[in-house]
Amino acid sequence: MRINTLDSLVSDGGFVIEDIEIKGFMRYLDRSTISFPHKFTVITGRTGTGKTSILDAITFALYRRTSRIDLPNVKIESICQQGGYVKITFYQGSDRYEVTRGLTRSGSSYVTLRINGTSINGTIQEIDAKMQDIIGLDYVGFRNSTFVRQDEMRELGAQTGSQRLEIFQKLFRLETFEKAQTIAAGKLGKVLLDIRANESALGVMGEQHSRLPEKEEEYFLLKKESEDERERLNELKKTIEIMSGSLEELKSRHEEFLEARAKEAGLSSGLAELKMKIAKSHEDNLKTQELKRLVSRLAIETGDYELLQTELDVLKEKEQKVASIQKQKQIYESQRRQTDAEHKREFGELSARYNVQKSRLDKITTDIDKDMAFSLLKSEGALGERITRIDLELEWLKENEDLVIRLKREQEDTKCELDEVSLQTKKIDVDSFVHSEIQEGLKHIQNEMQRKREGYHEKIRVIGEELKGIQAEIDAIGFEIHDRTRLNEIQQSLNAKRQKKDELERIRSELDKVKDYDALIEDLTGQKTQKEFELKDLRDSLRRLQEYETQYRATESELRKLEEGQRELDGLIHGREGEMKQLTKEIEALQALGERIRELEDELKKLQETSEVLLLLKDKIFHKRGVVMYAVNQLLPQLARESSLNLSDMTDNRFSKVRLSPYEENNRYGIRIEVEGPDGSFHDVQEFSGGEKTQINASLRFAIAKELASMPQVGKSFGRMKTLFIDEGDLGSLDTELSRELFVKKLFDMGRFFDKVILITHLTDVAEKFPAKLRVDMTPEGKSRIGVLYDE
Repeated sequence: MRINTLDSLVSDGGFVIEDIEIKGFMRYLDRSTISFPHKFTVITGRTGTGKTSILDAITFALYRRTSRIDLPNVKIESICQQGGYVKITFYQGSDRYEVTRGLTRSGSSYVTLRINGTSINGTIQEIDAKMQDIIGLDYVGFRNSTFVRQDEMRELGAQTGSQRLEIFQKLFRLETFEKAQTIAAGKLGKVLLDIRANESALGVMGEQHSRLPEKEEEYFLLKKESEDERERLNELKKTIEIMSGSLEELKSRHEEFLEARAKEAGLSSGLAELKMKIAKSHEDNLKTQELKRLVSRLAIETGDYELLQTELDVLKEKEQKVASIQKQKQIYESQRRQTDAEHKREFGELSARYNVQKSRLDKITTDIDKDMAFSLLKSEGALGERITRIDLELEWLKENEDLVIRLKREQEDTKCELDEVSLQTKKIDVDSFVHSEIQEGLKHIQNEMQRKREGYHEKIRVIGEELKGIQAEIDAIGFEIHDRTRLNEIQQSLNAKRQKKDELERIRSELDKVKDYDALIEDLTGQKTQKEFELKDLRDSLRRLQEYETQYRATESELRKLEEGQRELDGLIHGREGEMKQLTKEIEALQALGERIRELEDELKKLQETSEVLLLLKDKIFHKRGVVMYAVNQLLPQLARESSLNLSDMTDNRFSKVRLSPYEENNRYGIRIEVEGPDGSFHDVQEFSGGEKTQINASLRFAIAKELASMPQVGKSFGRMKTLFIDEGDLGSLDTELSRELFVKKLFDMGRFFDKVILITHLTDVAEKFPAKLRVDMTPEGKSRIGVLYDE
C-alpha cells in the first residue's frame, strides 16, 4: 500500500494534525513526541498505558478542556504538572499552526500560538478565541466531529430511540435549536411580564387621569379666593401709609425724649459712682497707714536672709557632688554582685553539661561505627530495590521461561544476601553516630569553662580598682555629718523667713502704687456737687416731653398691628399662589399622562404581537417536532444509504440494508435503527449479536463521520475536519479474523474523506494491518512512553 506523506495530505481546508509534544501531562511525565506523517496510523499498547490520554492532550492544547476535566471536582492541576505542557502542530488549509498550553513552574496557566513561524500575542482568552476562529469549531463540536471514543461506537445501537436522537443532535450540533427554544421561552417570559406590567401601569394611570376635571375645578376656586384677598391687601397698605406719615411727624420729639432720658440715667449712675469712690478713698487711706507699720517690722525680721542663703548654697553643692559619686559607687558594687551571680550560674550549667556528656560516653556499648553503619544501610536499600525490580521484570517477561528461571534464582540469592545485611543493621543504634561527637563536645565544654573562669577574675579586678578611686574622691570633698546637720538647720530657718520676705516685697509693691488720698477725696467731692445741679435741670425737661412721647407710643402700637395684618395677608396670598402653582403642575402632569397612556397602549399592542411570535417559535419552530425533526428527516435517508453500503462491505454482503426512521410516541421523539436480516425482515439493532451490533454501529458511525467531514464550514458550529481519531472502536466484540479485516478495510476506505485516520487499539492483529505503528507502554516508574514500532 502506498503511504502519502504530510505534504501531499495538506488539503485546501480542514484540520490536519502533524505532531504532538507532551511533557508532565497525565502519565507522560518525560518529554514525548508523537508524529503523524502518514495517512493511516495505529496507536497500540496494553490497556491503561495512556493511549486515550493522547486524545485528552489534543483537546487540552486546543481548548484547555479534556474528558477528565469535564468530570466534577477535577481541576487542571490534577492532569498537568507545574512545568508541564502539550504542544500541537497542525495544518488548517495551507497554514501551519503551533499551539502550546501548560503550567509554569510557579503553577500559572499559559498558552502560546505561532502561525507559519510567527508568534501571536494576546491574553489566554484572546488566544483561545483565536483558536476557535482558526479551527471553526468549539470544544463540543471538535470532539464530536473528530473523535470516536471508547464505547461511542456501540452507543448508537445500545441506546433508546430518544437517546439516539439526542446523540444525533450533539453530532450534528442540532441542540442549538433546543438552546434557541430555551432562549425563546426566556424572552417570552420576559415579554409576558412586560405585558402584565404595562396593563398594571395603564390601570393606575387611567385612575389618576380620571381626576383631571376635579383638579381643574379646584384651581378655579383658588384663583377667585386669591383675587379677593389681594384687593383687601391693597386697602390695608393705604391705611398703613397714612399712619406712617403721622408717626414720622412725632419722631423728632420721640428722639429728643429718648436722648434726655439717657442723659438722666447717665448722670444718676455717675453720681452714685462718685459717692462710692469717696467712701472707698476714706477706707483705703486707713489701710495704707497700717501697711507702712507692717513693712518696718518685717524688714527687721528678714535682715540676715541673704547671708544664710549663701551658706546653704555652699553646703548643697558639696552634698550633690558626694551623692553623684555615691551613685557611681553603687553601680560598680551592683556590677560586682551580678558578675558573681552570672559566673556561678554559667559555671554550674557548663559543669552539668560536662557530667551529662561524660555519662553518655561511659554508656556506649555498640561495636559498629558511623562509617560501617552508613555502608550497611546503603547495601540494605540497594538489595531491596533489586528485589522490587526483579518482581517487575518477572511480570513483564513471564512468557520467557528461561529468563524467568534465571531471574527467580537471582531473586533468591539477593534475598539471602539481604537477610545477612539486615542482621548487621539491627545492631545499629544512635550511639554508632554520636561517639566522636560526644568527645568533641567534652573538650569544647572544658575550654569554655577555662575561658569563663579567666573572664570572671579579670572583671572582678577591674571593678575593685574603680571602687578604690571612687572612695578617694568622696574623702577629698569632706562632707561630714555635722555639715549635713547645719544644712538642715539653715534650710528650716530660710523656709520660715522666705514667707516673711515675700510678704514684705508684696506690701512694698502695693505701697508704691498708692495715691494721695487727701487730694483725691477733695476732687471727688467737687464733681459730686456739679452733677447734682445738672440732674435737677434735666428732670424738668423730661416732664415737658412726656406728653409727646405718649402720643408717639400709641401711634406706633397701632401701626405695628396693621403691619402684622399685612404680613399675615401677604402669607395667605403667597400660600394661595403656591397651591395654584402645584395644581397647575398636577393638571399639566395629568394632561401629559393622557399622552403616556396612548403610548403604553401602543407598546402593549406590540408586546402582545411579539409574545405571539415567541410562543410560535417556542412551541412550533424550535420544538423537537419543528426544525430538529425536519433536519433529522433530511439527514436520515443519506445516512441510511451510506450505512447500508458500509455494512455490506464490513459483513461481506451478509447484511446490506439499514433503515433509519424517526418516530413520535407519548410526546417523545426518537430514531429507530433497523437492519434487514437473513429472513428478509427488518429487525431492531438490539436483536443482533454483539459482533453484528458492532458492525452495524460502525457502519452508521462511519457514515456520520463521512457526512461531518463533507459539511461546509459554518461559523463555529461546523468546521471541516480532515483528521479522524477512533479510540478502540469496540473491535474486541468482532470474534472472527474476517470481520476485523473487513472493519479495517472499511477504515482505510475512510481515507477518501479524511487526510488522517488514526486508530487506537490494544488488539495486536488489528495493529499489524496498519503501515505506520506507534506503541504506548508503561515504565517501571509508572510513566507512559511512546515509541515508533516501524513505518512502511
